[in-house]
Amino acid sequence: MGSKFGLARTDRRPHLLVMRHPGIDLFRRQRGALERRIGGSAPRRRRSQSRLSAPIFVLFIALASPASSARELHVATTGQDSAPGTQDQPLRTINRAAQLAQPGDIVTVHAGAYREWVRPIRSGASERQRIVYRTAPHEKVVIKGSEQITGWTAAGGGVWKVELPNSFFGEYNPYALNVSGGWLNYGQWHHRGDVYLDEEAFVEHRTVEEVRQRPRTWCCAVEGNTTMISANFGAANPNKRLAEINVRETLFMPEISGLSYITIDGFHFLHAAANWAPPGVPLQTGAVGTRLGKRWIIQNCTIVNARCVGIILGQAPGINYDDIDAFGDHIVRNNVIRRCGEAGIAGQKGATRSLITGNLIEETNYRREFGGWETAAIKFHNSVDTVISNNFIRGVFRQEQGAFGIWMDFGNQGTRITGNFICDTEAEAVFLEMDHGPMLIDNNVLIGGGVKANSENMVFAHNLFVDCPYRDQPDTQRQSQFYTPHTTRVAGRKPGLPANNRWHNNVFIGDGLNNVKAAPGYRSGFNVFLQGARPSAFGDANSVADAFSIKLRRDDSSLGITLTFQMNDVPFKIKAPMVTAELVGVFSPVGQRLEDRDGRPITVDTDILGRRSDRHLPGPLATLQRGENQLSWRSEVPVRADK
Repeated sequence: MGSKFGLARTDRRPHLLVMRHPGIDLFRRQRGALERRIGGSAPRRRRSQSRLSAPIFVLFIALASPASSARELHVATTGQDSAPGTQDQPLRTINRAAQLAQPGDIVTVHAGAYREWVRPIRSGASERQRIVYRTAPHEKVVIKGSEQITGWTAAGGGVWKVELPNSFFGEYNPYALNVSGGWLNYGQWHHRGDVYLDEEAFVEHRTVEEVRQRPRTWCCAVEGNTTMISANFGAANPNKRLAEINVRETLFMPEISGLSYITIDGFHFLHAAANWAPPGVPLQTGAVGTRLGKRWIIQNCTIVNARCVGIILGQAPGINYDDIDAFGDHIVRNNVIRRCGEAGIAGQKGATRSLITGNLIEETNYRREFGGWETAAIKFHNSVDTVISNNFIRGVFRQEQGAFGIWMDFGNQGTRITGNFICDTEAEAVFLEMDHGPMLIDNNVLIGGGVKANSENMVFAHNLFVDCPYRDQPDTQRQSQFYTPHTTRVAGRKPGLPANNRWHNNVFIGDGLNNVKAAPGYRSGFNVFLQGARPSAFGDANSVADAFSIKLRRDDSSLGITLTFQMNDVPFKIKAPMVTAELVGVFSPVGQRLEDRDGRPITVDTDILGRRSDRHLPGPLATLQRGENQLSWRSEVPVRADK
């Protein structure tokens, strides 16, 4: 049965035309429903109660917002920053609106290109009084980290050059700075800048001689007070086309840590020049970032050609990480993130209690210029109770090292990875590194790459693994932390040794569990192994192996994928149990079951489409049938509907 899955929507023009997934409903119950955003395209949510008492709440609003009611500030390329910001007299820059916006205000940005770094200075006050940055209905708004250059001079052979004073770049010259940082293991000579023709990035080379040999390449040099850039535009004249270079580190990110209740809706972000963002640095930056803020919503945006990270939910100074209520709790949904050099979405600590859902992330590190042990479509460190659901990850590349789909690296706890499509990763589709769980990986479709882990207390349920072997990689040299359940208070540390991992109700195609060595607490049962896949040696007494070929057909589009496959009678012969917190038990040493952020037990009682069934069939489809089956994921170009 053909289907599309992701986040159900209530606005008039949906972004993901799909059914609601249980991971989203779970998150909604956990967090409390959000107030319906004024004029937004997010799903309607019930009002949530403020955590502040009534007298304090009234006082806080009175201090934070001198205006008696929310206002709408308009921004347009025809405006002036000295204007009042009305629709008839709009502001010129989004950043000016950010300086003026008070809790409850809406900043509506009209069509055009805005070459600026938006730096909010103020938080919203609550879910009901967010500061909302949105695009005008059905208008395309582009925020760029680049500037157009028209002063190119021809140097022969398709090569053009430009010389710019260093003052042109202000305080941040990406052509004077190399990508740098921990776990960056190749390509460190590359600069943080890029050259673009008609918004497409070129490939950096070291010398002008190399650039002459290959169109769509560039190089740079900084001598004294001058920056020189040479680029091979082939037959194009860059003075008559849109030729751009980077000048901004980031595009939407405060310079103040800990801002909260901010919404970003419907923008196109291009050409950020932020540095490599490994864990351990005091401040992680990217094209769009929360700076360890709290309860941001980033939705319906496109992010293209971030030099390193697209959306950074990373650590920042000035926030108490031991207080789980001080940061995180974000929603990142329905975005299209393409061609980022390091990661689509990443960060240390800041993804805690966040929902990452409905995003298309593709062509990560597509040029293979630089990389190492941080390259992934999604990569988080030290996150607690994070839900990663309904995302489509396609294409993660490398010269060597990295290139995973979802990478939960070091000290993540209470994660749920559910309902994702992952394919075309040059390393494993999922890497669970140095985590002590519990972690639930359910209802995903993983094609190729495999799953790698040196973690314990992982539960794999109702997944479809296609040519996707599992590999343990124990690590006794390091120790990572685990936490008091549903907090960020460290309770202890352990090495990365496999233990207590479970496989229930999955379908394996081509590769199975036969090469997985038994480890303490390993259990496997009620799985289906087809097309040469073989069961484990430590379990699977209730599983079935069969030579049947599913004849998988894959049809890709620019914004989605459709899988068509055949199925025989084998899955219907298995009487699989429902996967529940009681079935898998309490995990040691964390002392936690499969449970949500509020400590309520999790039951895997819906499939990848959010549909319930009395039959607990192996794999992600409760409506699986004999003969032909189909699964689809599709995103539409984000357009914010009017209220």
